[in-house]
Amino acid sequence: MKSLVALIKREYLEHRGAFLYAPGVILGLMTLVLVFGIASNRFQMHHEIGVPSALKFFEFGFLAVAALWSMYLLAALFFYYANAFSADRRNNAMLFWKSMPVTDFKMLASKSLAGMTIFPALIFAAYLITGVLIYIVTMITAMMLPRLGVPGIVEFLSSGFQIALFALVCLAVALLWYAPFFAWVGALSTVFRRWSIPLAFLIPGVIGLAENLILEDRGPRAGYFLHYLGERLKIGADNLHLEREIFADAPFNAAAMIPQFLGTIDWAQLVGGLIVAALLVYAASEYRRRTVAT
Repeated sequence: MKSLVALIKREYLEHRGAFLYAPGVILGLMTLVLVFGIASNRFQMHHEIGVPSALKFFEFGFLAVAALWSMYLLAALFFYYANAFSADRRNNAMLFWKSMPVTDFKMLASKSLAGMTIFPALIFAAYLITGVLIYIVTMITAMMLPRLGVPGIVEFLSSGFQIALFALVCLAVALLWYAPFFAWVGALSTVFRRWSIPLAFLIPGVIGLAENLILEDRGPRAGYFLHYLGERLKIGADNLHLEREIFADAPFNAAAMIPQFLGTIDWAQLVGGLIVAALLVYAASEYRRRTVAT
């Protein structure tokens, strides 16, 4: 267990640029924009702004940045897995100053766990800090548009907690849902290194093309294989009901939203994807163990 923790720590030290420094820079730029906007009195908004209250304005903003940070995290993790699985081939030292070898499977497992735990935690922390900026913007807007009202700090904290809890559940499910795609590009990287990024898209495309040529366009549009992948990339079912709840006038209620969101998940597909991800990581570790890096 101690070696696994040490390996995860090493992953953090080697890849903190994308998951700590870059989000810090983004937050710094957002803060500068906010300060500049306040100093130059640029928060001029139309009096017919389409939100019923300042609290709902805050909720819209907090939910929007949750989606943006989630997209950033998923993209960063894709490139992380495309590089991390082959970044230290045949070098299983626990840390830079140690030489205690570990198995290839444990090495790749530590990378997978880092991508599913510590890196998302850093991005989620950046998301929470962004919520403070959204709160400041909301207060400025409420002072400029008195009809929106100014809710108390307790109401803001309660709403922020509800949205953060919902965002955390959605993020956790999304990480599990997309685990096989991360494992796929990671497994390719053990063989093709950085060429794994284009190959992660090219190989499924070639398979889909071959299927269409063989079946002569019988079956669903784009073929069974690509159609399945396209549907598999979509997390959850039809979320129109969730959208109606989010944009309702009533305050955000995580206790009602989380079960509704979880009800849209195909749990059989999620569990099956995790099994596929584990098999891909194991196959990649066996390839690493049996080959000598040049």
